[in-house]
Parts: sequence; structure tokens; C-alpha cells
Amino acid sequence: MDIQDKTEIVSFPDLKNVFDVYSGREKYVFLPLASVSFHDHRVLGNRSFHFISIWDTGSYKDDFFNDFRRESRIIKFKIVNNKYLYPVDPKFPSVEHLAQAYDIIEKNFNENLDYYLTPKSHVKFSIEDKTLRKGGELIDNSIGGFDRGDSGYYFKRITKYLYTKKKFELFGKINSSFTYPETFIGTTITREEVISEFHSYGKTKDEIVNNLVDKPAWLQKPEEIIKELDLIFIGSIDEYSFTDGSAEIYLFWDKDHDEVYQFFQWT
Repeated sequence: MDIQDKTEIVSFPDLKNVFDVYSGREKYVFLPLASVSFHDHRVLGNRSFHFISIWDTGSYKDDFFNDFRRESRIIKFKIVNNKYLYPVDPKFPSVEHLAQAYDIIEKNFNENLDYYLTPKSHVKFSIEDKTLRKGGELIDNSIGGFDRGDSGYYFKRITKYLYTKKKFELFGKINSSFTYPETFIGTTITREEVISEFHSYGKTKDEIVNNLVDKPAWLQKPEEIIKELDLIFIGSIDEYSFTDGSAEIYLFWDKDHDEVYQFFQWT
């Protein structure tokens, strides 16, 4: 039986099916991108694994790191009944502001859903409407003490995640682009054709996991820590397809400790 016949891939799984909540901040720090559930697999049995995008600005403090996050490129979760557990208080940039910011962003997105789903050019979205700049200002003006750069990035990250999730629910394709491509308009395709086909672009849920239970295709050099541990490779996923980020996320299972490791390599 082919590996695909023994697996089920779910895009944008519900947080309640992904995390055993410890801190209450999981929703605001960790974005579930996809889940892979195996059925009667000879090694993996009936286990489920989840690909998670984490809130990361590139700025770090010593207390951001612990036994579950040794460094910026690695994070580890315990597995409890096929859910992940991050059993420490999450220390991430501006973490004290994220819950309030998330609620504001989600409300703004829902109120402007028709606008986001209407295909538009980069000029319209970014230059004329200044959509992301205004969103960052909304967060900055609503929450005192939230770093301005971080607030703008968080607005873009969460809005893009909600947008891509909604498009997948409606059209069955995963494509995080807010705007349509204009490169070939007027040469090989008309603007009207690009607009009419916009929501048909993207990956299906069965195309999002790379090298499933095979060998990782590293963007950079292989991670050294893997030599120290007996890890089983589950697959990798492109973060940019789902939200604002440029990492390839590599997922491994530590069978002896029933933990998972995610490694991030950026393009």
C-alpha cells in the first residue's frame, strides 16, 4: 500500500486538535499549518503530527530559550494523545500583547472579508490602499507598548494566515498571496483572465507536505543535532504558502521520548 493511502492531511487544523493547552497563549504564538495522521503505519502506527509556524521577529533575549527551544532554528514539543504540549511559559517578542492584537486583527479581517477576497493588484493593495500599513497603525494605536515594528509584522502575519485559511475553505487551494501577478499581463494573458483565475492558483492539501516519510531536502546544510538524536523524518512544509514567513519547516519524531522537533531553515 502506498504511503498516501495510509495518511490523512488536514490543512489549517483547529487549535483544539493540535495543542494540549498549557499557557493559554498557544493560539497567539503558534499557528497550525497542517496535520498529518498515519493509519496502521509500520513505524508510525496511528500517530498524528502537526506543522507549526511560530511567532518570531528575529530579535531574541536569553529567556526566550529553554529545553524546548534551544535556539532560534529549533523547537520541540511533547506529544500527548496526538496533540502537542509546550510545557513552559512561552517567551516570545511582545507576547503580553499578542492576545489583544490577535482579537483586533481577527475582527478587522472579518469586517473587511469582501475586500480581502476581491482580487487586486499590488499597486491597489499596498500603494493606493496601504492596507498593511494601516493595519499596523491600527494595532499600534490600540495597544500601548507594543513595538511598532513587531505590531506591523504581527498584523501581516495573522491577517495572511486568516486570509489563506478562508481562501482554502472557499476554493480548496492554499495560496497566501494578497495580490495577483502582473508579469505576463498584456503579453500572454489579459488582466481579466488573471483576475478570473486568481482563486484557482495554489496547492491542494495533498501537495503541501514535501518528502513525506522520506529524506529531508535541506535548504542549507543538514542540522548537526540530528546526529545526536535518533529521529524519524516526517516531512517538511513551506511556511510562506500559509502565512508571512520564508522558512521551510522540517518535522522529526523522537520515538524514544515521544517528542517532535521542528527545524527552520530560511530561504
